[in-house]
Amino acid sequence: MWTIGHGAGSFTDLEQRIARFGISVLVDVRSEPYSRHAPDFTKRRLELLCEEAGIGYRWLGATLGGKSDSGPVGPERPGFQDSISDLSELADTAPTVILCAELEPGACHRSTVVGAALHDRGVEVIHIVGDGSSRPHEPTLPFS
Repeated sequence: MWTIGHGAGSFTDLEQRIARFGISVLVDVRSEPYSRHAPDFTKRRLELLCEEAGIGYRWLGATLGGKSDSGPVGPERPGFQDSISDLSELADTAPTVILCAELEPGACHRSTVVGAALHDRGVEVIHIVGDGSSRPHEPTLPFS
């Protein structure tokens, strides 16, 4: 399971960064799937771009999103554990990347919350950073 942030770039930038990892599914974990700074990452546009590129798209921001104004974040959010189970199973069947906005994984809930929960279940989590390189997930303090 990989993670990536789109930053202010384009879908083409993102596609180039994930191509070397053979990604076939993109799971969007943004609570609000749009971007004022990167129009390719509005949910409907992103769905279309993924389809054109042969990449599956799923939005799980309702259960895995990081915005607290959408309800509790992390394990306390209804549906969180079920969605983590779904991601674990998906990771076993297809090369999958978790998408959020921030380029740096340490500053994003995709690492500190979602990645940590997957790691705790034994899923190998690898973060793709802005220059296209990758690094393994490093556990952080438990989310509370």
